[in-house]
Amino acid sequence: MTKTMLLRLQITSFVLVHIPLIAVALYALKDGVSGRLDLLLVALLATVVAAIAIWMTLGRALAETSQPAQKSA
Repeated sequence: MTKTMLLRLQITSFVLVHIPLIAVALYALKDGVSGRLDLLLVALLATVVAAIAIWMTLGRALAETSQPAQKSA
């Protein structure tokens, strides 16, 4: 995998994970943030958990593809 492809994959993953947080923040801004802090906190926590899960999954997947294939006996 080239560095450009890896960077594109990382950026895409970052954006996709943050879409729900952005949507909730925009919704909260429409009606005033003070009444929606609990909703924003839940969305932030969910985003952090999803980002960590995707980061770990990508790390494992990319580590497996970088190792040469083993021949079966």
